[in-house]
Amino acid sequence: MTDNDKLNDIKDEELQQVSQDEQINETDSELHRILYGGEYSEYGEDLGSEEEEEQPKMKLRTFASKNETADNKKIKTESKKKLTLIIVISAVIVAAVALVLVFAPGWFRTEVETPPTLYDGEVLSGSKRVMMFEQIPRERIQTIEVHNKYGDYTAYYNAETESFCFLGLEGTPYNEELFSQLVVASGFPLISDRFLPTEDRAPLEDYGLGENDEKSYYIITTRPTADAPSASYKVYIGKPSLTENYYYCMVEGRDIVYILEQSIKTTLLSDVKSLLTPILTYPIEDNSYLTNISDIVILKNGELFAKIRYQNTEANVLGVEMYGVTVPYIVTAPVEYDASTQMMTALLGQIVNMTGTELLEYNIYDTVLLTDDDGNPLLDEHGEQDHDYVMKPEIAEKYGFVTPAHDIYYCYVTADGTPLDNMVSVSALQHGEDGSEFYYVASMLFNTIAKIDASSLSFLEWPLMEYLDKPVFSVNIDKVSRIKITAADKNYDFELTGTGDGLVAVESANGRTVFKGDDKDVGVNHGIRNFRKFYQTILSINREDFTEEPHESERALLLQLDVTFRDGSVRTYKFYSYSERRCFMTVNDKGEFYVLRSMIRKLVSDADKLLSYQTVNPNADN
Repeated sequence: MTDNDKLNDIKDEELQQVSQDEQINETDSELHRILYGGEYSEYGEDLGSEEEEEQPKMKLRTFASKNETADNKKIKTESKKKLTLIIVISAVIVAAVALVLVFAPGWFRTEVETPPTLYDGEVLSGSKRVMMFEQIPRERIQTIEVHNKYGDYTAYYNAETESFCFLGLEGTPYNEELFSQLVVASGFPLISDRFLPTEDRAPLEDYGLGENDEKSYYIITTRPTADAPSASYKVYIGKPSLTENYYYCMVEGRDIVYILEQSIKTTLLSDVKSLLTPILTYPIEDNSYLTNISDIVILKNGELFAKIRYQNTEANVLGVEMYGVTVPYIVTAPVEYDASTQMMTALLGQIVNMTGTELLEYNIYDTVLLTDDDGNPLLDEHGEQDHDYVMKPEIAEKYGFVTPAHDIYYCYVTADGTPLDNMVSVSALQHGEDGSEFYYVASMLFNTIAKIDASSLSFLEWPLMEYLDKPVFSVNIDKVSRIKITAADKNYDFELTGTGDGLVAVESANGRTVFKGDDKDVGVNHGIRNFRKFYQTILSINREDFTEEPHESERALLLQLDVTFRDGSVRTYKFYSYSERRCFMTVNDKGEFYVLRSMIRKLVSDADKLLSYQTVNPNADN
């Protein structure tokens, strides 16, 4: 190769190198535009780019060509787009890195958590937490004995009734939700922490678990099964933590201090009264109390106030419904009179729904064996020594039951015919500091005393008149077979047959006048409809109030009403002159009330209208 050839090759390499350098410079300049845009090109010297040093000259050109201006705008637009893209990509990368930093330890963790060490008697729960002993579900519990600052109580499983009850309070209802919490608190001993008997552990006295500390405790015992014998655990409960969120506990026979959550405060550390439901009478869920309560006796201050009896159907003629009102109760003492339907419904509802707002005492009665004057035991109908329940003297004194203001007895007959006696004693009306009014009520059935709002026992303030039916006569016409009225020289005697639309009334004393069918069929006011209006007049005679019985010399018989029922029984109502406005009334020769004389005059007037086929209006004054 000649020297010229070598020289040419060197020049070609230099030219090629220059071309490559220019390309690199162009690339750097383009990257700079992408990163910083034209806005920062005036700082080229500081940034060290030759391309950027030329930018100010380009910006100072006043007469740039159109093509150059367009190219510059295009470059700026593309630079902004590329800058936006780089920012978005950078944000995605940063987010991805953050996710990796958060979750990567879990993705790549290979170690296995070591289960906690268990000591004698301890077990693991399903969530791998330590329990003081095995979980004891409800179906395996035999007894839960509790001793705390309020006293002792024992809940146990009664195999005969297949249910839980409280020892000495059998039959007393309890709050099922709270009882379930008691089962969990005692039978699922899941701990929050534990302190082993090491040198750095505080002495037991610091936890309220020292030998001389007054500790609460409970003992839970399991029922034996074919696979496991009965087991029992005794747990001592010490002080609460400073925040009272936890309690320190120990299992008998161990020297480990356990920490239990505060749920035991409302169960194992509470008064048994908070678990019991303050129901005071036998609970009845349906409306059977309207007909299945056979007798009611109410005493006030130890004296009979009212005796009420349900009129059963045994004496009725076969196939004939019992006569009387919707709620067929009758007051038998101190007077004999139909009970008010409305008031009896309210009375019965309040009695059978007698539930307190707060349970105050339980185990309030002592059982006393009864003997005769010679000390010989008195036997009941089963040949066993009879007994009675006497309220403990200190409780009777505390709540005012030495002589109760009210005593209420009733007998409820269940669907299978079993009679259940209910007896409650009620204190005088109490007044709270907040202005509330309430009673103390002692239940013999549940052996408890509860506080109850006065509004729930409003019947206790009723006078005797409120218990009685206001009409002197209140019987369905289909239950009546004869109505006879005697007034001075007038006599009316109606015989009734048939029922409903087929009812027929015949007045035998006045030429066998017959009332039957619709008026349009037999002539105006000849039908049974007009007779029913006359019957309404009888039903509208109301008692007004109690009155002293006048001496025979001071009264004269104004009217006698004899009503014969289809079961054969008869009631005789007599109305005697008592004053210008009043008549003294007797029922079967027993009297306590007076009625208005105007009602007696109207009854005779309407009887005359009926027999003369005039329209009877029971709502008219005469």
